[in-house]
Amino acid sequence: DFLAPTFELATIAGEPVSISDLRGQPVILNFWASWCPPCRAEMPAFQQAWQEYGDSDLMILAVNATHQDALPEIEKFIDLNGLTFPVLLDTNGAVSAMYQIRSLPTTILINREGRITKTLIGGPIPLSLLRVEAELLLKESSDASGN
Repeated sequence: DFLAPTFELATIAGEPVSISDLRGQPVILNFWASWCPPCRAEMPAFQQAWQEYGDSDLMILAVNATHQDALPEIEKFIDLNGLTFPVLLDTNGAVSAMYQIRSLPTTILINREGRITKTLIGGPIPLSLLRVEAELLLKESSDASGN
């Protein structure tokens, strides 16, 4: 595993989110677009996981491939699915390029040390798998934090 590239993107509400500020927290980074059927299919599972792990320090970020999407469609999708976790806009595709995203959806798991532990290409990812990965990130990280 290697260090996750650092970036700062704005949420759909215009708030900046910097991944380096999240060091110390496990992060699930989901790259998606509103026109992508498996992305649409898996988003409710991400929302459910976000609600279930609300008491933990797990962060879920959805990075929208805005350079190949349309803002009204993105907003409609967020509303329709009642998404409450941060949706970041990769307006020029720089972050997708940084993470070498070749297909959507792609989900990247980042541990508390900011290292990429796993990349899940394709979807839809079932909620059961998201739970397994979330538990691993939370457990692995808390075990390792003693060093």
